[in-house]
Amino acid sequence: MTSHQPSVSINHQPLIEKGSGESETLLLTVSESRKLKAIPNDNRQLKTENYLAHRNIPITIVGGGIHGVSIALRLLREIPTAANRLVILDRYPLPLTQWKHKTERQGMTFLRSPAVHHITPDALGVVEYAEHHNREDELAPPYSQPSTQLFRDFCTTILTELAAYKVYHQFEVEKLRWDKSAGRFPFRLISTNNTGFRSSCVVLAIGADDCAYVPPEFAQWQRKYPKTILHASQFTVDSNKDGQHTGGKIVIVGGGLTAGTLAKSLSEQGHHVVLIARKELKMEQFDFPPIWLGPKALTEFANETNFRRRYDIIQQNRGEGSITPNIMETLVSASNIDLYPKTCIHNIVSTEESPSAQRLKIETTRTTITNVSRVILATGYQFDLRRYGFLAELITKYQIPIVRGLPCLDDDLQLQPVQDLFGSGTIAQLQIGPAAGNIAGANLAYERMREKLHSHRGSNP
Repeated sequence: MTSHQPSVSINHQPLIEKGSGESETLLLTVSESRKLKAIPNDNRQLKTENYLAHRNIPITIVGGGIHGVSIALRLLREIPTAANRLVILDRYPLPLTQWKHKTERQGMTFLRSPAVHHITPDALGVVEYAEHHNREDELAPPYSQPSTQLFRDFCTTILTELAAYKVYHQFEVEKLRWDKSAGRFPFRLISTNNTGFRSSCVVLAIGADDCAYVPPEFAQWQRKYPKTILHASQFTVDSNKDGQHTGGKIVIVGGGLTAGTLAKSLSEQGHHVVLIARKELKMEQFDFPPIWLGPKALTEFANETNFRRRYDIIQQNRGEGSITPNIMETLVSASNIDLYPKTCIHNIVSTEESPSAQRLKIETTRTTITNVSRVILATGYQFDLRRYGFLAELITKYQIPIVRGLPCLDDDLQLQPVQDLFGSGTIAQLQIGPAAGNIAGANLAYERMREKLHSHRGSNP
């Protein structure tokens, strides 16, 4: 089950946090973690941020990834007239850009989510699209997981529908302010180009993809070898086609699906891959038990009033990552993949003086690995609302309660005490549960905020 992508401005300062009983953690800055290809301007772009200047917009969705698009489509299908009262803001010219980049970087060929989970409320949308285009072979058993290309093509078709509503805008939020006494449009959104407009309701459709996590023991080695040791968010499988790293081993650190997918993609390119994981590799079809999409688990979760215990429940059900059966089969059978589970790295040193041909030696609790040309840290992401600079003023001024980086939203997904500021995606985990950041979580979030959003559709823009 894939996560939606956040696409808003973020604080460019690294954050190092210590909590009770926690080891020190380091989060990459966006400038370090976001190495995406430039996207050419498209003549189909609907509106620029200049169109929004000084306007009053009833509903604003910040983030044009899976969640932002899903919420907008659900609202527009229920109330088509909301089109002139709704905007989606994103730093990129086109929707789903960051999600597309992520799947391309990893070489992901199939989604983890079943076909019934996608960006529209039509459960059979992807299946019917596959049948109509004679592409049923791109629905993998046992749960009809769509190929990445099929899902992209389906989304492209749906985004044509969204384009007709003319609600998507390239607008990178620099500041978000709230003045409760300002009338029907208490929010003010200001772009990085100092363009601003007001809104009566804001949905933060943001996730953790800008909060890459580097384990503290790797921070020193990454600073020492910044071109050779990369977080997975900085790496793309295509970067190894230039021959620069031919001949050396590629070490992947991590035990989740990203680690497994990268290992599979790189091995298929002919690279010698070593996958190192601290724990035994775990094989699961999904990244959380499907029961978390149903009322029983969600009701029990809601009955737990302690948000710290809710956080622990989420961690127990998502764990430290797992690998799907089809990827695991490749990892086990490929002759050019070495698996080192239950292994820790205790030193990394360079064996080459030339930066252009740098080779590393990695000392582990199991063995010493030599002739390493690249280390990829598939160590995940650690969401922290305080990382998003455009929210800093709100968080400080209104003392938004935060538990382990996650805000304590109310039942309607509002970031109390700020009224009509909603969260969807990873930001809503303490209410939605383990499924919050996944594709299916967008529908769960919309159902929670639906009534409130409908109440704003009548505000005069």
